[in-house]
Amino acid sequence: MGKKLLFFVNPKAGHGDIRSVLLEILQIFTQGGFDVTVHPTSGPREITQVISQVGEDYDMVVSIGGDGTLNETVSGLMTLNHPPLLGYIPGGTVNDVAATLSLPKNPLEAAKTIVTGREFVMDIGAFNDRWFTYVAAFGAFTDVSYATPQPDKRILGRLAYLLQGVNRLADIRPIHVRMWIDGQMIEDDVLFGMVASTTSVGGFRFKEDLAVSLNDGLSEVVLVRNIETLDEFNRVATALLKQDLRSPYFYVYKTDRVRFQFEKPVAWTLDGESGGEVKAAEIRNCHNSLRIVVPQTASIAES
Repeated sequence: MGKKLLFFVNPKAGHGDIRSVLLEILQIFTQGGFDVTVHPTSGPREITQVISQVGEDYDMVVSIGGDGTLNETVSGLMTLNHPPLLGYIPGGTVNDVAATLSLPKNPLEAAKTIVTGREFVMDIGAFNDRWFTYVAAFGAFTDVSYATPQPDKRILGRLAYLLQGVNRLADIRPIHVRMWIDGQMIEDDVLFGMVASTTSVGGFRFKEDLAVSLNDGLSEVVLVRNIETLDEFNRVATALLKQDLRSPYFYVYKTDRVRFQFEKPVAWTLDGESGGEVKAAEIRNCHNSLRIVVPQTASIAES
Protein backbone atom coordinates (compact mmCIF):
# COMPACT_ATOMS: atom_id res chain seq x y z
CA MET A 1 0.00 0.00 0.00
CA GLY A 2 1.30 3.47 -0.92
CA LYS A 3 1.70 6.47 1.32
CA LYS A 4 -1.52 8.26 2.16
CA LEU A 5 -1.98 11.76 0.72
CA LEU A 6 -4.82 14.17 1.58
CA PHE A 7 -5.32 16.65 -1.29
CA PHE A 8 -7.29 19.87 -0.74
CA VAL A 9 -8.55 21.71 -3.81
CA ASN A 10 -9.83 25.30 -3.61
CA PRO A 11 -11.81 25.75 -6.85
CA LYS A 12 -12.12 29.54 -6.38
CA ALA A 13 -8.45 30.45 -5.92
CA GLY A 14 -6.34 32.16 -8.55
CA HIS A 15 -6.99 32.98 -12.18
CA GLY A 16 -6.74 29.55 -13.78
CA ASP A 17 -9.21 26.71 -14.00
CA ILE A 18 -7.51 23.96 -12.01
CA ARG A 19 -10.09 21.40 -13.09
CA SER A 20 -8.40 21.19 -16.49
CA VAL A 21 -5.23 19.77 -14.91
CA LEU A 22 -6.65 18.05 -11.84
CA LEU A 23 -6.67 14.56 -13.36
CA GLU A 24 -3.08 14.95 -14.50
CA ILE A 25 -2.06 16.04 -11.01
CA LEU A 26 -3.77 13.01 -9.50
CA GLN A 27 -1.98 10.77 -11.98
CA ILE A 28 1.37 12.27 -10.98
CA PHE A 29 0.61 11.57 -7.32
CA THR A 30 -0.56 7.99 -7.87
CA GLN A 31 2.39 7.18 -10.13
CA GLY A 32 4.60 8.60 -7.38
CA GLY A 33 3.32 5.94 -4.97
CA PHE A 34 0.59 7.84 -3.13
CA ASP A 35 -2.95 6.75 -2.26
CA VAL A 36 -4.82 10.02 -2.76
CA THR A 37 -7.91 11.32 -0.99
CA VAL A 38 -9.33 14.46 -2.66
CA HIS A 39 -11.21 17.00 -0.56
CA PRO A 40 -12.72 19.96 -2.50
CA THR A 41 -13.19 22.95 -0.20
CA SER A 42 -16.55 24.66 0.12
CA GLY A 43 -16.07 27.29 2.83
CA PRO A 44 -13.56 29.30 4.88
CA ARG A 45 -11.51 27.52 7.56
CA GLU A 46 -12.75 24.14 6.34
CA ILE A 47 -9.22 22.96 5.53
CA THR A 48 -8.04 23.84 9.04
CA GLN A 49 -10.92 21.94 10.65
CA VAL A 50 -10.49 18.81 8.54
CA ILE A 51 -6.73 18.63 9.10
CA SER A 52 -7.21 19.10 12.85
CA GLN A 53 -9.54 16.10 12.84
CA VAL A 54 -7.83 13.63 10.49
CA GLY A 55 -4.46 15.09 9.52
CA GLU A 56 -2.36 12.62 11.50
CA ASP A 57 -3.91 9.75 9.55
CA TYR A 58 -1.95 10.83 6.45
CA ASP A 59 1.71 10.84 5.44
CA MET A 60 1.32 14.04 3.46
CA VAL A 61 -1.16 16.90 3.15
CA VAL A 62 -1.26 18.88 -0.11
CA SER A 63 -3.25 22.00 -0.93
CA ILE A 64 -3.67 23.93 -4.17
CA GLY A 65 -4.66 27.58 -4.05
CA GLY A 66 -3.38 30.98 -2.99
CA ASP A 67 -1.49 32.09 0.10
CA GLY A 68 -4.77 32.14 2.05
CA THR A 69 -5.40 28.49 1.22
CA LEU A 70 -1.88 27.66 2.38
CA ASN A 71 -2.50 29.58 5.61
CA GLU A 72 -5.55 27.43 6.32
CA THR A 73 -3.50 24.31 5.66
CA VAL A 74 -0.65 25.38 7.91
CA SER A 75 -3.11 26.44 10.62
CA GLY A 76 -4.52 22.92 10.65
CA LEU A 77 -1.12 21.25 10.69
CA MET A 78 0.01 23.40 13.64
CA THR A 79 -2.76 21.92 15.79
CA LEU A 80 -1.28 18.42 15.46
CA ASN A 81 1.29 16.78 17.71
CA HIS A 82 2.85 14.99 14.73
CA PRO A 83 2.02 16.96 11.56
CA PRO A 84 2.55 15.14 8.25
CA LEU A 85 4.70 16.45 5.44
CA LEU A 86 3.27 19.48 3.61
CA GLY A 87 3.03 19.85 -0.16
CA TYR A 88 1.86 23.03 -1.87
CA ILE A 89 0.71 23.75 -5.43
CA PRO A 90 0.51 27.54 -5.98
CA GLY A 91 -2.84 28.53 -7.45
CA GLY A 92 -3.28 32.14 -6.35
CA THR A 93 -2.54 35.55 -7.81
CA VAL A 94 0.75 36.60 -6.20
CA ASN A 95 2.01 33.49 -4.35
CA ASP A 96 4.62 34.98 -2.03
CA VAL A 97 5.34 31.65 -0.36
CA ALA A 98 5.95 29.96 -3.71
CA ALA A 99 8.44 32.67 -4.64
CA THR A 100 10.20 32.40 -1.29
CA LEU A 101 10.48 28.58 -1.50
CA SER A 102 11.31 28.44 -5.26
CA LEU A 103 8.18 26.38 -5.94
CA PRO A 104 7.10 26.05 -9.60
CA LYS A 105 4.09 28.16 -10.54
CA ASN A 106 3.00 25.62 -13.15
CA PRO A 107 0.65 23.24 -11.27
CA LEU A 108 1.92 20.10 -13.04
CA GLU A 109 5.54 20.96 -12.31
CA ALA A 110 4.59 21.73 -8.71
CA ALA A 111 2.91 18.32 -8.43
CA LYS A 112 6.06 16.64 -9.77
CA THR A 113 8.08 18.53 -7.17
CA ILE A 114 5.88 17.11 -4.41
CA VAL A 115 6.73 13.61 -5.62
CA THR A 116 10.45 14.13 -6.31
CA GLY A 117 11.48 17.05 -4.08
CA ARG A 118 13.24 17.29 -0.74
CA GLU A 119 12.03 18.21 2.71
CA PHE A 120 12.64 21.70 4.06
CA VAL A 121 11.95 22.53 7.70
CA MET A 122 10.63 26.06 8.15
CA ASP A 123 9.60 28.49 10.86
CA ILE A 124 5.94 29.38 11.36
CA GLY A 125 4.56 32.52 13.01
CA ALA A 126 2.06 32.62 15.88
CA PHE A 127 -0.24 35.66 16.10
CA ASN A 128 -2.08 35.58 19.42
CA ASP A 129 -4.06 32.32 19.00
CA ARG A 130 -3.69 32.10 15.20
CA TRP A 131 -0.93 31.09 12.79
CA PHE A 132 0.71 32.63 9.73
CA THR A 133 3.13 31.25 7.20
CA TYR A 134 5.09 34.30 6.09
CA VAL A 135 3.69 37.68 7.20
CA ALA A 136 1.46 39.43 9.74
CA ALA A 137 0.91 43.10 8.96
CA PHE A 138 -1.15 46.17 9.85
CA GLY A 139 -1.56 49.68 8.51
CA ALA A 140 -1.47 51.21 5.05
CA PHE A 141 -2.57 48.92 2.19
CA THR A 142 -2.45 45.73 4.26
CA ASP A 143 -6.10 44.98 3.52
CA VAL A 144 -5.70 45.44 -0.23
CA SER A 145 -5.30 41.73 -0.95
CA TYR A 146 -8.60 40.65 0.61
CA ALA A 147 -10.43 43.88 -0.35
CA THR A 148 -9.62 43.33 -4.03
CA PRO A 149 -12.52 41.52 -5.79
CA GLN A 150 -11.66 37.96 -6.83
CA PRO A 151 -12.58 38.54 -10.54
CA ASP A 152 -10.16 41.49 -10.59
CA LYS A 153 -7.42 39.27 -9.17
CA ARG A 154 -7.99 36.66 -11.86
CA ILE A 155 -8.00 39.14 -14.74
CA LEU A 156 -5.43 41.69 -13.64
CA GLY A 157 -3.15 39.69 -11.36
CA ARG A 158 -0.72 41.83 -9.33
CA LEU A 159 -1.94 44.98 -11.09
CA ALA A 160 -5.27 44.56 -9.28
CA TYR A 161 -3.51 45.01 -5.95
CA LEU A 162 -1.66 48.09 -7.17
CA LEU A 163 -4.86 49.70 -8.45
CA GLN A 164 -6.61 49.06 -5.16
CA GLY A 165 -3.63 50.53 -3.31
CA VAL A 166 -3.70 53.75 -5.31
CA ASN A 167 -7.41 54.10 -4.65
CA ARG A 168 -6.75 53.93 -0.90
CA LEU A 169 -4.09 56.70 -0.70
CA ALA A 170 -6.56 59.23 0.70
CA ASP A 171 -7.52 56.82 3.51
CA ILE A 172 -4.05 56.52 5.06
CA ARG A 173 -3.99 57.50 8.74
CA PRO A 174 -1.12 57.11 11.22
CA ILE A 175 -1.52 54.48 13.92
CA HIS A 176 -0.19 55.08 17.44
CA VAL A 177 1.62 51.97 18.62
CA ARG A 178 3.62 50.72 21.54
CA MET A 179 6.00 47.88 20.68
CA TRP A 180 7.93 45.75 23.16
CA ILE A 181 10.90 44.04 21.55
CA ASP A 182 14.22 42.69 22.85
CA GLY A 183 13.84 44.29 26.26
CA GLN A 184 12.87 47.76 25.05
CA MET A 185 9.65 49.66 24.46
CA ILE A 186 9.15 51.81 21.36
CA GLU A 187 6.24 54.24 21.09
CA ASP A 188 5.51 56.12 17.87
CA ASP A 189 3.00 56.95 15.14
CA VAL A 190 3.43 54.58 12.20
CA LEU A 191 1.85 54.02 8.81
CA PHE A 192 2.67 50.35 8.43
CA GLY A 193 4.03 47.45 10.41
CA MET A 194 4.85 43.85 9.65
CA VAL A 195 6.39 40.76 11.18
CA ALA A 196 7.63 38.41 8.47
CA SER A 197 9.79 35.44 7.60
CA THR A 198 9.91 35.61 3.81
CA THR A 199 11.85 37.05 0.89
CA SER A 200 8.68 38.18 -0.92
CA VAL A 201 5.70 40.24 0.26
CA GLY A 202 2.97 41.33 -2.15
CA GLY A 203 4.94 39.88 -5.05
CA PHE A 204 7.95 42.10 -4.46
CA ARG A 205 11.27 40.49 -3.54
CA PHE A 206 13.51 41.67 -0.72
CA LYS A 207 17.19 42.24 -1.31
CA GLU A 208 19.51 39.39 -0.40
CA ASP A 209 21.55 41.70 1.86
CA LEU A 210 18.60 41.88 4.26
CA ALA A 211 19.80 38.44 5.43
CA VAL A 212 16.34 36.90 5.66
CA SER A 213 16.25 33.26 6.74
CA LEU A 214 13.22 30.98 6.82
CA ASN A 215 14.50 28.71 9.58
CA ASP A 216 16.74 30.73 11.92
CA GLY A 217 14.07 31.10 14.61
CA LEU A 218 13.89 34.85 14.02
CA SER A 219 11.34 37.04 12.26
CA GLU A 220 11.93 40.39 10.57
CA VAL A 221 10.02 43.29 12.14
CA VAL A 222 9.58 46.46 10.07
CA LEU A 223 7.70 49.63 11.02
CA VAL A 224 7.30 52.67 8.75
CA ARG A 225 7.11 55.91 10.74
CA ASN A 226 4.46 58.53 10.04
CA ILE A 227 5.01 60.85 7.06
CA GLU A 228 3.90 64.48 7.37
CA THR A 229 5.32 66.23 4.30
CA LEU A 230 5.60 65.53 0.59
CA ASP A 231 9.39 65.55 0.91
CA GLU A 232 9.21 62.83 3.56
CA PHE A 233 6.85 60.82 1.35
CA ASN A 234 9.32 61.00 -1.54
CA ARG A 235 12.20 59.94 0.72
CA VAL A 236 10.30 56.94 2.05
CA ALA A 237 9.07 55.94 -1.42
CA THR A 238 12.63 56.13 -2.77
CA ALA A 239 13.96 54.04 0.13
CA LEU A 240 11.29 51.40 -0.45
CA LEU A 241 12.00 51.25 -4.18
CA LYS A 242 15.71 50.78 -3.41
CA GLN A 243 14.81 48.33 -0.61
CA ASP A 244 17.03 50.39 1.69
CA LEU A 245 15.60 50.07 5.18
CA ARG A 246 18.45 51.96 6.86
CA SER A 247 16.47 55.19 6.53
CA PRO A 248 15.45 56.92 9.81
CA TYR A 249 11.83 56.47 8.70
CA PHE A 250 12.03 52.73 9.41
CA TYR A 251 12.34 50.61 12.52
CA VAL A 252 13.95 47.27 11.60
CA TYR A 253 14.58 44.36 13.97
CA LYS A 254 15.13 40.59 13.98
CA THR A 255 13.56 38.81 16.93
CA ASP A 256 11.77 35.65 18.05
CA ARG A 257 9.03 37.52 19.92
CA VAL A 258 7.37 40.96 19.76
CA ARG A 259 4.33 42.54 21.40
CA PHE A 260 2.15 45.38 20.11
CA GLN A 261 -0.42 47.52 21.89
CA PHE A 262 -2.77 50.05 20.25
CA GLU A 263 -5.15 52.74 21.55
CA LYS A 264 -8.05 51.19 19.64
CA PRO A 265 -8.57 47.96 17.65
CA VAL A 266 -6.36 47.78 14.56
CA ALA A 267 -6.97 45.54 11.55
CA TRP A 268 -4.27 42.97 10.71
CA THR A 269 -3.71 40.68 7.77
CA LEU A 270 -2.24 37.19 8.09
CA ASP A 271 -0.72 35.89 4.85
CA GLY A 272 -2.81 38.37 2.87
CA GLU A 273 -6.10 37.38 4.52
CA SER A 274 -8.05 39.23 7.19
CA GLY A 275 -6.65 38.62 10.67
CA GLY A 276 -9.33 40.61 12.48
CA GLU A 277 -9.03 43.74 14.62
CA VAL A 278 -7.10 43.67 17.92
CA LYS A 279 -5.87 46.17 20.51
CA ALA A 280 -2.98 43.90 21.50
CA ALA A 281 -0.94 41.36 19.56
CA GLU A 282 1.79 39.00 20.69
CA ILE A 283 3.73 37.44 17.83
CA ARG A 284 6.16 34.55 18.20
CA ASN A 285 8.45 32.72 15.82
CA CYS A 286 7.86 28.96 16.13
CA HIS A 287 11.24 27.61 15.10
CA ASN A 288 11.37 24.69 12.64
CA SER A 289 7.69 23.84 13.07
CA LEU A 290 6.72 22.29 9.73
CA ARG A 291 8.22 20.18 6.95
CA ILE A 292 7.40 21.22 3.39
CA VAL A 293 8.50 19.73 0.06
CA VAL A 294 10.64 21.98 -2.15
CA PRO A 295 12.56 21.31 -5.41
CA GLN A 296 15.78 19.35 -5.03
CA THR A 297 17.73 22.29 -6.47
CA ALA A 298 15.81 25.05 -4.70
CA SER A 299 17.86 28.00 -3.48
CA ILE A 300 16.22 28.99 -0.20
CA ALA A 301 17.17 31.59 2.40
CA GLU A 302 18.09 29.47 5.40
CA SER A 303 20.44 29.54 8.35
